[in-house]
Amino acid sequence: LLNYEVINMFDKEYSFRGSHAEKVTKLTAEFDKSGNKLFARNYDVYLIAPIVGFLYGEKAEIDKEGDKNIKPTKIFPDILMRNKDDLLFNYRLIMLLDKNNESNFDERVNKAFRYYESDEAISDELIYDQYVLGGVDKIYEKIFDNAKNPDDYLKNLFIFVDEIENRYNSKIDKDSIIDLCKLAKS
Repeated sequence: LLNYEVINMFDKEYSFRGSHAEKVTKLTAEFDKSGNKLFARNYDVYLIAPIVGFLYGEKAEIDKEGDKNIKPTKIFPDILMRNKDDLLFNYRLIMLLDKNNESNFDERVNKAFRYYESDEAISDELIYDQYVLGGVDKIYEKIFDNAKNPDDYLKNLFIFVDEIENRYNSKIDKDSIIDLCKLAKS
């Protein structure tokens, strides 16, 4: 396996590398003369990307072969630690809903709650990171592909948000999420 620390997944610096660093940098850069940004910070991309990756079934590997001149872009540990509850919610939600990686419901519950930050979670945390990177790819594609100017970016963003809303409402049963939340509290 990769040189990967299991403990404290959201308590250490996170770096986007290669093509993902380039995409996150563009997603967080000012896109018009008024200083508007699609995402304010790298963290904002990191928060939404795994959900987008999961909803679209998009995973990606760390880009180790990309342009070596592209500097990594980071999220510092203090930001991740301050927002650990939100990040952990995303992680647990994906582990609970990801039937493609685990068909057994009880085992998905284990992955979401019991195995987190243990040796048994290494592969799950790698899958989560693949959804993060796949989500970055999908967000970038949906906003910047076929766009020529800031108006196109905003139009594409609106269409994308609407598409996610439709995909979310049709793919994930709200009653199932409520049941999972009740189970998690018990």
